[in-house]
Amino acid sequence: MPPSLSIVIVTYNSADVIRDCLASIPAGWDTPIANHQLPITDAVETIVVDNGSTDGTPDLIRREFPWVRLFADHGNLLFAGGNNFGFKHAAAPLIFMLNPDTIVHPGSLRALAQFAAAHPEAGMIAPRVLNPGGSLQHNTFRFPNLRMAFYGFFEMLAPIDSPQNGRYPPEDYNRVREAEHILGATLLFRRELYEQLPGMDEKFGIYFEETDWCYRARRAGWKLLYTPESVITHLGAHSTSKNPERSSAQFYKSQSYFYRKNYGLPKYAVLKLITVFGLAFWLARTLKGWLTKKIDGEKLRRRLWSYWEILRA
Repeated sequence: MPPSLSIVIVTYNSADVIRDCLASIPAGWDTPIANHQLPITDAVETIVVDNGSTDGTPDLIRREFPWVRLFADHGNLLFAGGNNFGFKHAAAPLIFMLNPDTIVHPGSLRALAQFAAAHPEAGMIAPRVLNPGGSLQHNTFRFPNLRMAFYGFFEMLAPIDSPQNGRYPPEDYNRVREAEHILGATLLFRRELYEQLPGMDEKFGIYFEETDWCYRARRAGWKLLYTPESVITHLGAHSTSKNPERSSAQFYKSQSYFYRKNYGLPKYAVLKLITVFGLAFWLARTLKGWLTKKIDGEKLRRRLWSYWEILRA
């Protein structure tokens, strides 16, 4: 008999966070156990796809969590490729894409499955996500638009957690509602949707891959719903915060690809115009910081490389 829920986690040098994540899973299905090495209920399978970690992540999982199905011999498939690989091996009718830097709250996995059963129209479902201190973390968003692209460069004109940047108001996280797209760190989807739209577009690498998938799901007629009944804590930006300039370059490359793929040439052309003006502003600000010795030569070099990569996207 297949499991009720498949969890897919992609790791990359995640030894400092994956232990707490995996240890939280049994209680997430209301199956608390004293020793997390014991097998958990057959209702849940946990798949970990390791993207070539060099910090001992696979060994830790093999040693401490023998009930995990671990795949670790394929190199770095990046976020989209690693998750797609895991999806292909998932056996349940519900599949939960989960980041390694998360903690599942007790009963939250079962709550997600019960919510999915009560809402068959929902192809994708988002839980409530909290920051480590317990404050709300936005994990549902409106689709990208040119106004958001503008504020991305001129962030002083609109707070990052404002409607101008695609955020839903905090009070909307207290009720069940529709969402346009869901953060891939905690995203439940149905096997029927996966069979219709088989996974994320791996051309994105990182950033916008789940946005694109959600966009295609809504165009195919699926609803995307949010429920506050399931709660996950997300540390946030575990793999991408180590090199902010490279992450920024990849973000804007993926944004350009998303516009070309989904919005057509006219909007893409306007995006490129916004990008040129935005990069000019960033460059002026960076050079001022370098001249006033607030930015050292190495950071200047990394930022200039990032700006060039963004311009070429």
